[in-house]
Amino acid sequence: MAGTSQMNNGRSWMQGEKMIPNKDDAEEFANKAKNAVNSGDYDGAIADIERAIKASPRSVPYHLIKADALYRKGDYEDALDVLNFAETIEKNNPELLSLKSICYGSLGKFNESKIEATKAIKADPNYPFAYYNRAKAEQYLEEYDIAKKDLQKYLEMQPNDPDAYMDLADMEYHEGDYKKALQHVNTAIKKDKESTDAHDLKLNILLAQKDIENYLKELLEAFKDTEDFKYIGTLVETLKSVGSFDTAEDILKEFIKIYKDEPFLYDALARVYYDQDRKDDAYRTYEELLKSNDDREAKIYWFDFLLDDGSYDRLIGEIEKSGLKDDEVLEIKYIAEDQKGDHKAALSTADDLLKLDRTPYNTSLYGSQLRKLGRLDESIKALSEFDDDPDVAYELFLAYMDRGDVHSASKYLKTSIENSEDDDDVISNVLEGVSKMMDHSDFQSVNDFLDGLGKENDNLYILTEAMHAINSGVFEGYEKGKEKFLGLDEHKEEVCEFANNIVELTEGKAKAFLEKFIEDNCGENEMEE
Repeated sequence: MAGTSQMNNGRSWMQGEKMIPNKDDAEEFANKAKNAVNSGDYDGAIADIERAIKASPRSVPYHLIKADALYRKGDYEDALDVLNFAETIEKNNPELLSLKSICYGSLGKFNESKIEATKAIKADPNYPFAYYNRAKAEQYLEEYDIAKKDLQKYLEMQPNDPDAYMDLADMEYHEGDYKKALQHVNTAIKKDKESTDAHDLKLNILLAQKDIENYLKELLEAFKDTEDFKYIGTLVETLKSVGSFDTAEDILKEFIKIYKDEPFLYDALARVYYDQDRKDDAYRTYEELLKSNDDREAKIYWFDFLLDDGSYDRLIGEIEKSGLKDDEVLEIKYIAEDQKGDHKAALSTADDLLKLDRTPYNTSLYGSQLRKLGRLDESIKALSEFDDDPDVAYELFLAYMDRGDVHSASKYLKTSIENSEDDDDVISNVLEGVSKMMDHSDFQSVNDFLDGLGKENDNLYILTEAMHAINSGVFEGYEKGKEKFLGLDEHKEEVCEFANNIVELTEGKAKAFLEKFIEDNCGENEMEE
């Protein structure tokens, strides 16, 4: 029995997964963790560094590796917990304090970020990154003068960092000193020609200067440096906006000679033709594309064009001929079927999408088609699986509105508005949803609904005030609504611009009020007055 006991003890000691590594092994795990951080495997890094910490719990460098992995993973609070513990072991470590500064900055706590960076500078006045981190905090706090001084100090130690020049350029841009902003952003581009952020900032500065000639040149330079076709797209759209269709066409043809298989260029050229009502040339351009490049990306451009053109039957035929059945292609097919009013086919396609991926968005598409087919109970039942999702909640709002249950509908409209993270969705849901309520409800119900919306978001506050005014115009009389709507801003032209921006997103009685308001108050004669 004694031998058996010794063998069991030996087996337990040999189980590497359970044993605590010794200090020699700890360094090996720490190196593995560093490599994992560099390769983006943050969970693996944390697992390895925790094993090193077990062997050497008071090793500040190990805690810093763990905090770095947590920070890169986005777990800023957890990273701060690790750093605060490490600080009890070793105070005045500039690397530790600097990482605390970064974590606070990532949490939007810029005052705290500045304090920690200042501590790091006091701990080691020659630690460059502390100056950079303090400058970033000061930049977000709009303390531009001292931020620029800290960046200059940083650049004395790290003269080749393009990000610092970018930050200087960004602050000068926001302060309106476009000459200095251009100097700094040009330096940033020299340091890192492939930086789309730097090129984008330079383009914004040139636009602010109204320097269109150099703006157009910079678009070509940006593409030359980055090979990002978005710059060619912007160049073409700019030329189209000033009526230079021939120049846009010539530029795209020259690029196609070089990038013969690039679908983006053919698509841009086809749309130049299309915008000039040269539909045959547009179609011919896509045919040329598909002859030279018949891959999935090229077909997606072709499908999108057919969708925009309203050629739904041809689009559906082309999709079926392609054999492509992924979620992006099925969604294009779904939209075509929905737009042509074939809701049975759209329901079948939505079902195929759900089989691929049972997401809230795909569920909203499925529920939408059930609603349009008049199968309201089935729609509500299907949608109830994800009723907190903003897309699904809006579909539930529509389903309950079709059923005539305005009370239940309003609850889901509120959910769709307050749970949405997309400002465009919030705007459309408020304007379209509340417009529908006005057509099927009464003044007080709409008023109470608007009062019940959270208004922490400035855009939402403006929208609800606008809908309050429209609600008065619909139910209490045009003149009262007009007075409230004009009161949204002291400048009449701003109110008129706002009214013109939102009128197409309203419907029914709300739309009728806005159209009358615009006609009566926003013509040229009225604006001059």
